[in-house]
Amino acid sequence: MPTDPSIQQPCIHCGDCARACPDALNPEALFFALVRDDFAAARGQRLDACSECNRCVEVCPSHIPLLDWFRWGKSELAAQAHADALRARFIARNSRLARERAERAAARREVRADAATALPVQTISHADVLAAIARGRAKREKHP
Repeated sequence: MPTDPSIQQPCIHCGDCARACPDALNPEALFFALVRDDFAAARGQRLDACSECNRCVEVCPSHIPLLDWFRWGKSELAAQAHADALRARFIARNSRLARERAERAAARREVRADAATALPVQTISHADVLAAIARGRAKREKHP
């Protein structure tokens, strides 16, 4: 059967494709699901179970290139599955980064809380620093 789109005609719902399918699929329902871009319905109709035997195309009186449609649908489902896997990785990464940020913030709060409860650090006034410098100079002048 040629797959030239110029000789393709509308589906007449004869059911020949379903009777010819060795995988017990309904090629007509799969075809219309793919035409509507309803990939959920195509998945529900078990598009992935198609063995691509070409029997549905051979018996189709309307010359619809069903196998081409099924191959395209399978590639679209594979692309969606790949995109879903990438989306899941992205979400997992963002969750991990958010959790790590929260853990670091909690550790910083804990360090601040520990520092607040620790003994106060002695501070030296400006006058004490100047006095220490003066003592050091006096000591150096004494022992050259």
